[in-house]
Amino acid sequence: MISILFARSDSNYKTLPDVDVWDAERDALTWPGGNPVVAHPPCRAWGAFRHRAKPRRGERALAIFAVRQVRKFGGVLEHPAGSRLWKKAGLPAPGQRDKFGGWTLGVNQHWWGHGNEP
Repeated sequence: MISILFARSDSNYKTLPDVDVWDAERDALTWPGGNPVVAHPPCRAWGAFRHRAKPRRGERALAIFAVRQVRKFGGVLEHPAGSRLWKKAGLPAPGQRDKFGGWTLGVNQHWWGHGNEP
């Protein structure tokens, strides 16, 4: 079983077998833990355009929660390369490892249909 944290309500993850999806309705902050995760915390409060973002109260803390869950139970944290979360949480740069054994892989979002190909 893999848990998906902070999924969109219309997420394709909901169509996959053996996936436990936590969207806004289920509230990922109540996830009990116990298995690896794929975490997609909101990035607007951390990203390049954060000065124009209007995150909900407490939204910024969701990313820190997600990092803690990935470090404790294993899995994947999905967040933009330009996010300030990397420095704040001590996440490793691509090609590096952190003290938790984590590592970073840079990917192009267009591989999954987001944006235009370069």
